[in-house]
Amino acid sequence: MTVAGFVNHGPFGIERSFCPNGPWYQRRDRGRNPSLELIIMMPRHAQVPPAHPPRSGQASDLLPLGDWIRHHSLRSWPVVLFLLLICVPSIALVILGASPTASTFDHVAWIFAAYFAVAWLLLLGVIIRPEHVTRPMLALVVVVALVTQVPLAITLETDLHASTAGLGASIYSVGLPEELAKAIPILVVALVYRLMGRHELTPRDYLFLGAVSGLAFGASEVVHYFTVNGLAEFYLTVQAAIPDIERLLAAGHSAPDSVFAVLIGPVRYFVLNFVWRFVTDPITHACWSGLTGYFIGLAASGRHRWFTVSWIGLVVAAILHGLNDWSEVNGHPLWIVVTLISGILFLGYAKVGSRSVQEAAGPRPPAPHPAPGREPEREPAALAGAGATRPWWLH
Repeated sequence: MTVAGFVNHGPFGIERSFCPNGPWYQRRDRGRNPSLELIIMMPRHAQVPPAHPPRSGQASDLLPLGDWIRHHSLRSWPVVLFLLLICVPSIALVILGASPTASTFDHVAWIFAAYFAVAWLLLLGVIIRPEHVTRPMLALVVVVALVTQVPLAITLETDLHASTAGLGASIYSVGLPEELAKAIPILVVALVYRLMGRHELTPRDYLFLGAVSGLAFGASEVVHYFTVNGLAEFYLTVQAAIPDIERLLAAGHSAPDSVFAVLIGPVRYFVLNFVWRFVTDPITHACWSGLTGYFIGLAASGRHRWFTVSWIGLVVAAILHGLNDWSEVNGHPLWIVVTLISGILFLGYAKVGSRSVQEAAGPRPPAPHPAPGREPEREPAALAGAGATRPWWLH
């Protein structure tokens, strides 16, 4: 049999004839004795046998309890939060019970506000993937936010006679006080970790911390609206509906029919309004305070001087916040545009923060090609940017 190809004279009298267009090559080995010739036909790409032969069906395939127990990712923090989230609605409704009191409504409102805030936290963590944010940092931000934000914002808005009738008033009497209150937890983290001599936090990390501060503020705000402002507004709505109820009663309708006919519309609006507030308030505030956090991060990381950039994010956030609350925008089509711009700016700065981290790390050498049949080597965690401390969102 003639094999088209070339002959390579290797050491120890080994000749290899390769077939360029075929899957086989011929190996002739004369060894040290030229009279002895061994011809072996071998495949060009040898088939690697599977490491583990396919096993037959087992009972553990149906209920793999051992795998669930041994698998670390199933005991990770994000997984625990996920399991908690799917149980929260039933927990809250059990707490509410059949005969809720005013305090029970307050407790359930806090549960639902925290529920949506944590759900947004998980999504933001996956999108932003902060490299150096740890769970103690998150805890510090949340604690400072819950203690300081709402009292400070209410005090400032009261002193400034908050109004949303005009754009200027909406910005300086509503947007600016609330964005200042949300900036406090970010500044506390920057100060604490600067005093500790830790400078690894990047602008993207501060953007994420700012978003967490906004989530906490949005959750607190919606609870305040639901338990205080919302009840007062609904009471005024009921008072305004009394003449219509009396007119229906005078026309011969029964009392239940009259009350239902007049109040069903306001009740539906009240329910839908606060359902959407519980969902959207935390993430909207997170986008605005994330901008503040990014520019504070530019200053805290030493890339720019504090007085040149730290205020930029606060001003942009206050303007967007004021536009959002302005009576000529809120509830109108332009409201959607303002919300969309807020989200695009937030994601844009998150992307810029990611790019700056990659540029600071420098180009990485290309990974060597693995030998046939071998898996490529995994990149060390240090080169991958994980650092010595595992980020909170890692399994």
